[in-house]
Amino acid sequence: MTQPVLFCFDGSDGAANAIRSAASLLSSSEAIVLSVAVPADGEFPFNPMGEIVGKLTKLYREWGEYAAELAVTQAQRGAQLATEAGITEARPLTATGKPAPTILRVADENDAAIIVMGSRRYGPITNLLGTVASRVAHEAKRPVLVVPGQ
Repeated sequence: MTQPVLFCFDGSDGAANAIRSAASLLSSSEAIVLSVAVPADGEFPFNPMGEIVGKLTKLYREWGEYAAELAVTQAQRGAQLATEAGITEARPLTATGKPAPTILRVADENDAAIIVMGSRRYGPITNLLGTVASRVAHEAKRPVLVVPGQ
């Protein structure tokens, strides 16, 4: 069995561009398209509601359900894009957690040959704090291809 390519897909145009670009460059016939569902407490580190309000009002649970449904839709769409770009078999996969560590864990669990992701350019604050692509590129134990946005 060959090692799959791990495409990271968050539904953005940059992630779609990364799938299309990398699929034409890589000679892999097998890919996994990962979409990460981020729990509410992981998404909002400076949560103005506070932990207690988020838990008591069930907003965290509702956010988690929405994030899980969105991740399934995104993974399926990303797999379709990969197939349209020439990947023979693209399997959608979802996982829950903070994006960078979750991507790294899934890459290890699936012995991915390479991690492919798009990059976003949000500005100086994001550059200061770091991005998911930057963290994955620095911490991965395998090659990472970051495709810049258009």
